[in-house]
Amino acid sequence: MVTIKEATRNAIQFALDSLGEKRAQGIRLEEISSEVMDGAEYWMITLSMIDSEAMENPINALGASFGGRAKREYKIFAVAKSTGEVMTMRIREFATN
Repeated sequence: MVTIKEATRNAIQFALDSLGEKRAQGIRLEEISSEVMDGAEYWMITLSMIDSEAMENPINALGASFGGRAKREYKIFAVAKSTGEVMTMRIREFATN
């Protein structure tokens, strides 16, 4: 069985490989949960990264480089507990009021 640390490393590497370094800039771990889907167990790893479109604005880029808060995008990775393979990557949607 794959540990949480291994699953997180695999999700980060998958993000870097599939999105590229520019889109995966400033990657950080946000959430981890465990789920069962179709009889298989998965680690659900939520990662965030700096929104590359927001960083194209010079004001946002300057603020982020001086410790400001850059807009982030969030993705959820389903990592199979049995193999460590990343099975899905999806956009993390937030509820709006």
